[in-house]
Amino acid sequence: MRCSREILFHYRSHFSFLTMLVLPISFLVLLWMAYGSYMDGERTVIEQQQQQLLTIAKLNSMSIESFFDEQMHSLQILAGNQQMSLAISNKNETVIDENLSAYYTAKKDSIYQISQVNLEGRVVHTFPKRNRTDAIKAYEFIKDDIQRMLREKKPFIARAKLERRGNYIVHLFQPVYLDGKFQGALISVVNLNAVYEKLLKPIRVGSKGYIHVKDQQGHYLMHPSEENIGLSLSAMKDKHPGLDYGDLEKLFKMQLTQEQGSAFYHSYWWGDECYTKTKKIEAFSRVHLGDSFWVVAAAMNYEDVREPIARNRTKTIEIFSMIVLTLACAVYIIMKTKKNKEALEYETRYLRELNNKNELLRKKDLQLQHSQKLQLIGTLSGEIAHDFNNFLTPIKGYAEIMLSSIEPTEEIYDYVSEIYDASENARLIIEEILLLSRLESGKVKKNAPVKVEEQVEEALGLIKSFLSPSVKAVFKKQVESAVIFANKVQIHQIIMNLCNNAYQAMKTTGGELKIILDTMPLKEVKKIRESVLEVSDYVTLSVSDTGKGMSDETLQKIFDPFFTTKPAGEGTGLGLYIVQSILEKHQGFIAVDSELGKGSTFTVYLPKTEFVAKDTEIDKSPVFTEQKRILLVDDKQRVLKAMRKGLELYGFQVETEVDSMAALQRFEKSPNHYDLVITDQAMPYLTGTELAERIKVINPSMKIILITGYVEDHVVAYKERLIIDEYMCKPAAGSDMAQMIYKVLQS
Repeated sequence: MRCSREILFHYRSHFSFLTMLVLPISFLVLLWMAYGSYMDGERTVIEQQQQQLLTIAKLNSMSIESFFDEQMHSLQILAGNQQMSLAISNKNETVIDENLSAYYTAKKDSIYQISQVNLEGRVVHTFPKRNRTDAIKAYEFIKDDIQRMLREKKPFIARAKLERRGNYIVHLFQPVYLDGKFQGALISVVNLNAVYEKLLKPIRVGSKGYIHVKDQQGHYLMHPSEENIGLSLSAMKDKHPGLDYGDLEKLFKMQLTQEQGSAFYHSYWWGDECYTKTKKIEAFSRVHLGDSFWVVAAAMNYEDVREPIARNRTKTIEIFSMIVLTLACAVYIIMKTKKNKEALEYETRYLRELNNKNELLRKKDLQLQHSQKLQLIGTLSGEIAHDFNNFLTPIKGYAEIMLSSIEPTEEIYDYVSEIYDASENARLIIEEILLLSRLESGKVKKNAPVKVEEQVEEALGLIKSFLSPSVKAVFKKQVESAVIFANKVQIHQIIMNLCNNAYQAMKTTGGELKIILDTMPLKEVKKIRESVLEVSDYVTLSVSDTGKGMSDETLQKIFDPFFTTKPAGEGTGLGLYIVQSILEKHQGFIAVDSELGKGSTFTVYLPKTEFVAKDTEIDKSPVFTEQKRILLVDDKQRVLKAMRKGLELYGFQVETEVDSMAALQRFEKSPNHYDLVITDQAMPYLTGTELAERIKVINPSMKIILITGYVEDHVVAYKERLIIDEYMCKPAAGSDMAQMIYKVLQS
């Protein structure tokens, strides 16, 4: 019995000893973990704040660079204006003053002054006007830059100059040419204080932080405290002796030698009445302007960072205290086992959820990349279409005018007719480009009954022209009627894309490209896909090849945008993606059957319609019983001339303007003189929609037609708001515009 008690006592003592040992060890471990968590949190907050400040500095650098790029671009447009360059060449002071005044009015929130320099380097015109003393002083500032312009004859941005205490200005130089001959230059003056007020001052960085800018010599160009503008570090030392500039010197050296970075340093808030040494964080990034650079810096108080760190410390202490209390009150062996098990299960769930979220994030990132690529392609397609339509307008317009004045029996009539047809074919190609960019051009035909066999035969006629002799094309029509309600251009695009893919699969090996047109009852279609449009029959179009086929892995990706099996540079990966997108809009779908070594078959399913497809009738141009007065506005002189000639052919009295501001001034003088206004959309100074808004304010009953290279969403919105009465797309020939004018005036 005594032995048993001793054993029990020994066991309990041993357990107590272990318990006494485990408790302080656990406490120390928890304390170490809490401290490590706190330090990690503090480092994370500081790193995040540094990165955020650096992002702010970069964004403001880009903002300043974009601002000056826009100013140079606007000045280039003014210098490239035919009217302006001709006036400078002929020394037509009235026209020069009008153009300078109009430019300053449009840009007065961004520029300080606009001037013109002649071939001798003298400033001969300035707006706003200055007295002789100010003019001489301003000339002394830029005489070296003017000489540089006369030597190089190239646009450039001069270095910032201190005009007066607390204010820097920057001169932008743009040469003026007429028929390739140098005529002088235009100078735009930007006030950096105005730039600071517009771009940088509204941005708040913490409680007392701000954005400031230095030049490459370390002089402050922009600063919230105007007394610091123009000062360098040495000048600040002279102005405020006795202060500690050690950290500031290191920061200046870093900023003037590195492209970007961030640092902690001690300095002062220069706007305060009493200068107190303060710890700050500052991030900086360079902006390159001409042959010099500026340093854009974002500074903030370190105390703004300490606040979240203090909150994190309090929260860490609270958590640590609760864990210690829980550990002290728990039954150690049981709770430890239970907690280990729960921790393991929690970690497993966390890792599983983390893995799922990472996979979801990866997919979202890929989708975002695809979306950005498509958006870029859409923007480029729209710009290309706009430029081509401007080229096609005079071609189609003059061809139409010539056809109306030539007898069909003359030999030249056929030549001109070929030109007209070629311009029309080019217009159709541009419409296909706009389909890719998802822009509704207003000229692409809407859905109508379409004979599929005609589209196949037309596509085959184009495809056979580039097929190699080793590839044979076969078309089998197994049904009498195959009519669908669709967009003819888009159906043609589907056939061309599928046939091109089939040809590419057999390009090197040769084979047979087979196209089969048939119909299928709804009951059979539902065996392939359950959710389809409820119609009696579906039209099926299968395109097959005898190429090498595709693997299951490839089949899973073929409809993804930008996926291609072709070598780099030979495919965009958009063909099948576009096909699927068009079919979804037409409530159809596509199925694929492929086997390695045996080729592939793509089958398109589209709802059949009972409507009868008819040939499109050519619209007859209307004849007006009275002569209509039209104000025609377009910034492209050739386009303007072609459209004017086309309208005069139909008896219209046309007045033209190449400048939107001048057009508005003309309309203000005689708001009831015109029956209708036709304006281009993409113009400098005022766009077509902006011009329409101002005209409607002057005369709300005025009819307005907008002509554009492609129709964007906001153009449709302007029509819905009745600011414009109708819109149409280039190329716009005389007959097209006459029909549209008749429609608008009769509405």
